[in-house]
Amino acid sequence: MFYRITLIILFFSFVAKSQELKGTVADRTTQLRLGQVEVLNRQTRKKTTTNEKGEFSIAAYVGNVLVFYQPGYIPDTLFLVDLKPVKRYLALNNKLLHTVVIKAGAFNPEVEYAEVYNKAKFIRLAQNKPFMLSPSRLFGKEGRDARRFKRKLELEKSERKIDERFNESAVTSLTPLKGAELDYFMVLYRPSLKVLDKLDEEDFRFYLMNAYKMFKALPDTGRISPSLREK
Repeated sequence: MFYRITLIILFFSFVAKSQELKGTVADRTTQLRLGQVEVLNRQTRKKTTTNEKGEFSIAAYVGNVLVFYQPGYIPDTLFLVDLKPVKRYLALNNKLLHTVVIKAGAFNPEVEYAEVYNKAKFIRLAQNKPFMLSPSRLFGKEGRDARRFKRKLELEKSERKIDERFNESAVTSLTPLKGAELDYFMVLYRPSLKVLDKLDEEDFRFYLMNAYKMFKALPDTGRISPSLREK
């Protein structure tokens, strides 16, 4: 009986340790998935990061606490009541990005966040001259956060330039789209800044009309965001 109980305990211990939790992480406002989000299991101290599609998998079991962290966002904590796939949404940290969220008009992160850029530049120079900076600051959390936050600001700068032309006003002036279909159209056919810079006004109108033609050719279920179809 003793050996039987021991085997049962070992079996459930093995099962608990070998289970894997999967999920996705996205921006709460834009609903766009986030890459390079750090996911930490507080109990096991295991870490992972989301891929470019915002997906992650990590060893876990019921009762664990996961923490989701990315510079510029408020950390998110999740207590696992089961091991079903999870969806987490991170909110921008207004204390760090209040200007990005509130201020309208031209966005100049090099000026508004000069401290971040100077720190990132200093660390980059120190990589060529290691004696300028201690290894802990160069390769540690401070250095990683500065570089990540700078990349986040550069992305925000590009996204704002796209928004100046590709926005609801431009789309609805040429198409009858509205509501959920309008939202999903703007996700599916949002151009990159590189593509948009090559389009003059006439080319841009043609781009929107051609995109609308392709969108209407989709089946009804294909014109609604998958996240809404699941509800």
